[in-house]
Formats: sequence, C-alpha cells, structure tokens
Amino acid sequence: MRVLLMALGFCAVMLAGVLAVFYGVGTDAELYFALQMDAGILADAGISEETLKRLDGALAACLKGDAGALEGLRAEVFGAEQPAFNARELTHMEDCRKLFAALRAAIAVLALGGAAAIAAGARLARDRRKVRRAAWIAPALLLVPLGLFAGWAALDFNAAFNFFHEMLFTNDLWLLDPRTDLLIRICPQSMFMAMAARIGALGLAWIAAVAGVATLCTRRGREDKGWKR
Repeated sequence: MRVLLMALGFCAVMLAGVLAVFYGVGTDAELYFALQMDAGILADAGISEETLKRLDGALAACLKGDAGALEGLRAEVFGAEQPAFNARELTHMEDCRKLFAALRAAIAVLALGGAAAIAAGARLARDRRKVRRAAWIAPALLLVPLGLFAGWAALDFNAAFNFFHEMLFTNDLWLLDPRTDLLIRICPQSMFMAMAARIGALGLAWIAAVAGVATLCTRRGREDKGWKR
C-alpha cells in the first residue's frame, strides 16, 4: 500500500508536469505564429502578418485568463475592416478560457497532492528501494492511457482531435466554418498537430526526469537513520 501511495503520488506529479507543458504550449503566441507561418495561412486567412501577430497575442492572453482580451478586437480581413471574431468564435474562446482556468487549478492540485502522497508514503515506508520502485511504476501507469491516445492521434489525428473536443466541451461551437470563421483559418490542423507533438516530447521528458531524479535522490547521500537503502 505504501508503494502504491507513492506511485500514485508520482503519477500526480508527472501528470501535473504534462498538463503544465500543455498549458505552456497552448498559450505560446510566438509558437502559434511560427507554426502558422510554416503552414502559409496568410493568403487563405486574408490578413497581414502584423494582424496575425496581434490576433495571436490576444488569443494567448485570453487563454491565460484575460476575459476581455478579445473584446472589441477588429482586423482587416480581405481588405475590409471587421470584428476579428464573430459571436460563435468568441463564445468558443470563452469556453476555452474557462477550460484553461480549470487546467491551472488541476495542475496545482495534482502537484501539491502528489508531493504530499510521495512524502507520506516515503515516511511510512522508510525504504529507499520502495521509493525507487514507486518512481518507476508511475510512468507505466501513466503512459498506458497517454500512449494509447498518442498512438491513436498518430494514426488518425482528426478523429482523436474531435474526440478530445467532444470530451472537453458540452456544445459544438468548436466546429467552425473556414468560409465564415477567421479563427479556423488562422489555426490549421497542421498547427495543432505540431503542438501535440511538442507536448508529447516535452511531457515524456518531464516524466523521465521525475523518475530519474527520484532514483538519484534515493541512491546518493548519507544513510538516514532508520531508512533502508
């Protein structure tokens, strides 16, 4: 039970890091812009490079918690000035802002709860080998569901993307029309695919780092009284 408690704690800390990576990538306006330029979206979007940078900054600010970041935002689209985003797009972005607020709370709860579970389990076990075992059981527990979803996304990104949105949103406002909605024209599928790949790579690095640090910390240093090595 002590190993299980620590393993769950390590899972929570690892998941907190993966979600923090998701948050960081999902609110990086400079990354948006780089991926959009790689996809060559300006002609189809009907906006200038300068306008795109401004819109990216506003979208990132919204996801970071600024409820008014998109209010009154205007842009020149195909030569005509208009509201940058319509009512459907604004409502969807408000849903996203609330989702990212919940994400910030989840990261804090998982990090603190996971650290507490690890500390409690380690104090009860007083056995460095059990701490190491828990640190390496955790990735196996965590990577099975994450790996299955990642594999699905690699095979059929569109289906995985739609499933992800259907699970997170209670409406269909995320289903945008490129003929009328600028948001979908400046955020192509290739952009989301590249962001997902980055999240996956950085998330794996974080999980490995947590397990590695736990292993090093329980192998080195003087022997604490009452602890098994």
